[in-house]
Amino acid sequence: MSNNEMARRVEIRLEFEGVDISADVNKYFLSMTYTDNEEDKTDDLQLTLDDREGVWLGDWLNTPAQPQTPEINNSGWKIGDEVIVNGKPQYSSYGRGTPGSAVTNYKGKVTKLNIKQGVPYPIHVEKIGWFAENQVEKISAKQETMTNSGGAKGAMIHALIVQKNWDSTGKDKVLDCGLFEIDSVDGSGPPAKVSLKGTSIPYTSTIRKQKKTKAWENIFLKAIAEEIASKNGMKCMFESAYNPYYDRREQVQQSDIVFLKTLCKNAGISLKVTAKTIVLFDAATYEKKDTIRKIKRGESDVKSYRFSTNFNDTAYDKCHVSYTNPKTGKTIEYTYQPRNAPGSGQVLEINEKVNDKEEARKLAMKRLREKNKKEFTAEFTLVGDLDLVAGVTVDVGGYGAFDGKYIIESATHNLTGGYTVNIKLRRVLEEY
Repeated sequence: MSNNEMARRVEIRLEFEGVDISADVNKYFLSMTYTDNEEDKTDDLQLTLDDREGVWLGDWLNTPAQPQTPEINNSGWKIGDEVIVNGKPQYSSYGRGTPGSAVTNYKGKVTKLNIKQGVPYPIHVEKIGWFAENQVEKISAKQETMTNSGGAKGAMIHALIVQKNWDSTGKDKVLDCGLFEIDSVDGSGPPAKVSLKGTSIPYTSTIRKQKKTKAWENIFLKAIAEEIASKNGMKCMFESAYNPYYDRREQVQQSDIVFLKTLCKNAGISLKVTAKTIVLFDAATYEKKDTIRKIKRGESDVKSYRFSTNFNDTAYDKCHVSYTNPKTGKTIEYTYQPRNAPGSGQVLEINEKVNDKEEARKLAMKRLREKNKKEFTAEFTLVGDLDLVAGVTVDVGGYGAFDGKYIIESATHNLTGGYTVNIKLRRVLEEY
């Protein structure tokens, strides 16, 4: 909460390996770019800091992170401890407010401690809340730190963008950018500055680097995703009603993430990696959600715009799925055509294994959607708006044939001498 008489401004909050370094970062801050992608691509974060005093490359990046609050309480808990928690989290360490929903075997890290005598809930875990000591079980006391030779690469950053008193009401708006693993550190000058780049897919994980060969047999897509996530120290969220079954799929000299992306693409299911979580979801469900705002031609917050329409491999009238079982000779067929088909006469032919007509119908719908979804695209640069993130829908008006409902595919929030957001969108397919 801010004073409603103060000038509105934007600042960032940054945690480095669980330690709040916001004050130091804002003192030397030059720019930050956060890109939020709907699917296929990883989210990324780029931070540039003034280093004319030699604070960052010379000292800070080569020194283990030190918290600004007490690190160890009387029972030996440390910020950064990996723990499992059970029960209801509290709003405050003193138990004030309404407790949150109970969690079961939630794995996370200790992010805050209140070491004062007699505090009933002294341990704060991730974003869940405060817990009593008997609700928390320590997995490992190990806290990752930077090494003198390795710098910050591989360290975890948690970033937030805060709009202070943005609407002159005294209320702050916050965008949680998520967790990122630093995969590159660059120094340049003069004037001296340091740039950190982070990605939502851990660089230190085998999920994107190690090529593997494996046969997956008699398994659903959800189970494949869950196994890949678990083996790479990540979580999995499956938010699709369609869960294809595979008699056999071969992963041949492919990384886990490339293999999983291929399966999802063929199934018409979207994939995103964010906050150390693999998310598989149905994009059509997101497109049906209510719009959050209207982008109208001539309004002052629109700095630039661009539209495009493409009929090359994006304007199919219908999709025909056909599969003949080699053992029985039985053929399963289904043709799907939406009510608002473009009228091109083009038919998308799919010849892949399906087990029944219902599976053929779902495959036809998803493959046709995947082909046609890029027919109308748009790009806007606007005054910064924390509500504009990947996966939300907006109305676009005043642009003639390009008017309509759009979904944001990527949003790049840029803080460089001001705050702007660049969004790339596609027009939603209403009848699929």
